[in-house]
Amino acid sequence: MALSRSSSWKEHRLANRLECDGTEYSVDLVARKATGVEGWKVTLVYLPRGEGQEVKVDLPNAASTAEVRRLVTELEGADARLLELCRQGAGG
Repeated sequence: MALSRSSSWKEHRLANRLECDGTEYSVDLVARKATGVEGWKVTLVYLPRGEGQEVKVDLPNAASTAEVRRLVTELEGADARLLELCRQGAGG
C-alpha cells in the first residue's frame, strides 16, 4: 500500500497481522502536518483485529516526506521492532 496522496496526511500499512500480548493488530504509520509541528507528526496506530484496545505510539517528528518514507522502509516487516513499540505504547 502506498503513502496517501493528501498533502497534509500520509498513512501506510506496516503489518496486516501482528500479535502483541495475546491481541492481534494491524499496524499503520500515520504522518500528518500539525499546527506547531515542524515537518510531520508521526504515530504508529495498532488497530485490534478483534477484541482489544487501540494502541498509539508517537514517534519523533519527521522533517520531510523523504524521512517519512525512510521510516516506512525501516519499519515495514520489522515485526520485532513493531512488537517492542506496541508493548511500550500499551504500558508494558
